[in-house]
Amino acid sequence: MDNKLYGKTIIWDGDSICGGGIGRGNWARRIADRNSMICKNYAIGGGTIAQGYPLPPSGNPRHSVSLTLDKMYEEYPDADYIILEGGTNDADLICDGRSDNVVLGDFDLWDFSGNYNKETFCGALESIFFRAVNYWAGKKIGFIIAQKMGPVPEHMVRRRFYFDKAVEICRKWGIPYIDLWNGCYLNPLLESMYDSSKTPEENTAEDKCFYTDGQHLTAKGYDFTSEILEAWIRTL
Repeated sequence: MDNKLYGKTIIWDGDSICGGGIGRGNWARRIADRNSMICKNYAIGGGTIAQGYPLPPSGNPRHSVSLTLDKMYEEYPDADYIILEGGTNDADLICDGRSDNVVLGDFDLWDFSGNYNKETFCGALESIFFRAVNYWAGKKIGFIIAQKMGPVPEHMVRRRFYFDKAVEICRKWGIPYIDLWNGCYLNPLLESMYDSSKTPEENTAEDKCFYTDGQHLTAKGYDFTSEILEAWIRTL
């Protein structure tokens, strides 16, 4: 009777961090199962916030939160919670030297027109929030900044740069966000949490490891962070 999440509908979208994997699960299923929620997770590995970019080597369209948002609304117009995540793959396209594939873009603090370039990270995130607050007016919308990911330091710097932009855009739109990067102590540079000498399969089998490969979470990592996220979702 006192559980505000009980029986509510929650939908998610993002990349592989939100999508999870076989044997590891994800945030969405853990939180939904604990609270008997109706749940749909649209997240797919390799997904970006921006839209219009191919997934190598196939060249097929890459999953995009921006591109999927309209479908989410069509299928769940009465969702109670809309939880979004992403940005790592947008940043990684530049990390890997393919700077022609994704443009960071910029945003105007006073532009609420809805006319944004969805092929840039900033423009797509603005478009996502513009549509979300109109589609699900009065519902609970939140954005997740994922835990520290590496383990290459320069890649961590680029990812954090993108996440800082996401924070600015969340603040512009009044979208509640949780910053796991700075808000929990998971860190792939700590040997107690990730063993770079082992394969992802070996790290997954280790009860003490939180990361499979320095970026993706093990079941232990999802167990830990899902409790933090559930507490945050209750505040929305």
